[in-house]
Amino acid sequence: MVFKSTHTALTWSDSRAAALYFDRVMPVNIPDTYRADAEDPIYYEVLKSLLPEALLDPHSKTGLAGAVTSYVAYFLVAFPQAAGVASLPSGETLEQRAASTMPKLLDAFGHLVSSSGVRDFAVYGEPLSPATPGANSDPALVLSNLNLVDASKLSWRHILELRKDQDSIERLRNLRRAVYKDYSGKPEAYIKEDIEFRISEYEAATKFWNLPTQKGILEIAMTGEALAAVGGAVALALFGAPVVAAAAAGGAIAVGKAALSIAARKREIELERRRNPMAYLVKLRQATEVAA
Repeated sequence: MVFKSTHTALTWSDSRAAALYFDRVMPVNIPDTYRADAEDPIYYEVLKSLLPEALLDPHSKTGLAGAVTSYVAYFLVAFPQAAGVASLPSGETLEQRAASTMPKLLDAFGHLVSSSGVRDFAVYGEPLSPATPGANSDPALVLSNLNLVDASKLSWRHILELRKDQDSIERLRNLRRAVYKDYSGKPEAYIKEDIEFRISEYEAATKFWNLPTQKGILEIAMTGEALAAVGGAVALALFGAPVVAAAAAGGAIAVGKAALSIAARKREIELERRRNPMAYLVKLRQATEVAA
């Protein structure tokens, strides 16, 4: 298995799934980037999030380089049904149109690939993706081939939000490192089964982490520091402070110490969530459940 710090996929299908695991995605099938609902961004906003930087042009109307807009144009000429065209006025069939314009489309595709500046792609989707991840499959390709998350339930809007979220980016990197470290040379069936097991372990652990904070408060209340705070309130009262004010002062100290302790525990839990390589997949699955 090859580990890459920059993962770029050339996708023949299912660009949504590829976008969950690869840093950069070049969709061959343009309709893959079209809106699923009215809240989704328009296709060129999706492409700007997915494509290698060399294929972006901030000075153009769409933000895309000429090689991209040319490929999109040739694709729609070759496959007008992608734009909702059911028949051609010239009497030409859709199959004839595809056959006659294919050479120009392939030229545009070649220009697109060469303009990207990327020389080492992972290929995702039919017909070139391997049936099982082999020794030369990078971690992102292994993950996208396992179908661990139903990407069809996620809108492009949601996927683009995940790709912008720094916490999600770090979790994805942790996951890819773990796949490279733990599963190199392993068969697909084993990888999928073991990841499912580790996800179950992670979810079981988080149930304990999410216990009500009242338990933490009770534990703090029994510590010597909290008792000392109460003692301090009594001392204030003996030196002439009103009993109510003294009690409030002691209570504030105790509650303050409890809050600090609970905040520290929450930081520990969040750190563990970020470190655990399964955290990214759990987050994706939770997102699909919300979207369903």
